[in-house]
Amino acid sequence: MRTSFVKPRLSVVLLALALAACGSSDPENPGPQPDAGTSVPDAGAADAGVPDSGVPDSGTVDAGVPDAGAPDAGATDAGPVDAGPPLAIPNVLSGFGLFTGSPADGGLVPVEGNVPYTLSTALFSDYSVKSRTLYIPAGKVAHYQPMDALDLPVGTLITKTFAFPADLRKPDQDVRYIETRVLVRQPSGWEAWPYVWNAPQTEAELATGGRSRDVTFIDLQGNTQAFRYSVPSKNQCQQCHHLQDETGEQVMHPIGVKARYLHHTNTYGGVERDQLEYLASLGKLDGLPAPAELPKAPDAFNPAAADLSTRARTYLDINCAHCHNPKGTAGITSQLFLNIDNANLFTLGECKRPGSAGSGVGGEFDIVPGNHAESILWYRLHTEESGKMMPQIGRVVHHAEGSQLIADWIDSLPPKSCK
Repeated sequence: MRTSFVKPRLSVVLLALALAACGSSDPENPGPQPDAGTSVPDAGAADAGVPDSGVPDSGTVDAGVPDAGAPDAGATDAGPVDAGPPLAIPNVLSGFGLFTGSPADGGLVPVEGNVPYTLSTALFSDYSVKSRTLYIPAGKVAHYQPMDALDLPVGTLITKTFAFPADLRKPDQDVRYIETRVLVRQPSGWEAWPYVWNAPQTEAELATGGRSRDVTFIDLQGNTQAFRYSVPSKNQCQQCHHLQDETGEQVMHPIGVKARYLHHTNTYGGVERDQLEYLASLGKLDGLPAPAELPKAPDAFNPAAADLSTRARTYLDINCAHCHNPKGTAGITSQLFLNIDNANLFTLGECKRPGSAGSGVGGEFDIVPGNHAESILWYRLHTEESGKMMPQIGRVVHHAEGSQLIADWIDSLPPKSCK
């Protein structure tokens, strides 16, 4: 890892929000072109989301027409009160000052303080290769939480970049960057901002309305995949990132930065370090318990890492439970809770009829123990049919490996008649 960095140019970012620009230039999908040097305020628009990653992982988005800016269905995202002005949102990714370089000249290099991290199991996103970073401002610290995402201070910036190599078997060669999503912790709460990389791969430009791109690559089996990849609009991101708070209001939260997914090693300065311990050593994370007390999510696709049930539940936790949990809209509506700590077999889906799956979704029950082919949960993960597949946004193609993992798990459950 390169160790020559420059400090983030957050003095530029800390300008008060002033202009109400709402689009970005896009040579492939022309639209309103903002001034490259201006900032875009969140003028009441709905917050959009960021999803999560790994290689080759994904959290895909709707393959249909990008959301042009529907009104926010929920209340303004709230959060603990913190003094200070909101961060101004630049029209180009480089305006955050988080990276040096660009894909055109060899790739993005995080500046000092912008810490790269990976997840032990990542959200699937059409087999895109993802890279993630976490920036916590100088003088501020995150607080450890055993189950929820880290409690991150105002000014925190989380980035997730999505790219496609020409051949997934050679993930570092001939890579095309598509988008970088930025989660910003404002004094009022979290906001999500999508940036789309231009054709020359020199800059990513703000695209609040989303974008679509034609993607072609060779998959891990040597087959050619071609489809229309969708970058989510700012409004769409709330569908994955909103949870109900104690008052019933919808509040945006990060998804992937949970201790159980961060508790594994990464290379920093040429040395293997546990990611949580590394953040603590930088003075960026407090409250960390002893290593033996830290939760740990396995690599869901490594049979040596954990038993089949744990690996399948981990996959559902990272891919589905941000919506299907007791505080998520989908979970509240369906009463299907796929969070890793749910021990209730019925709300986990066994012999449970769905709330509103409709017809032609593979069966009558979410999970028929011992029979994946009649389980709606498996069918909706496996299908690519719009309106039936899950998640409803965030993917276009199905995750063959994930689908097989869930099929194997359901088939391993003691058979039970749900009639």
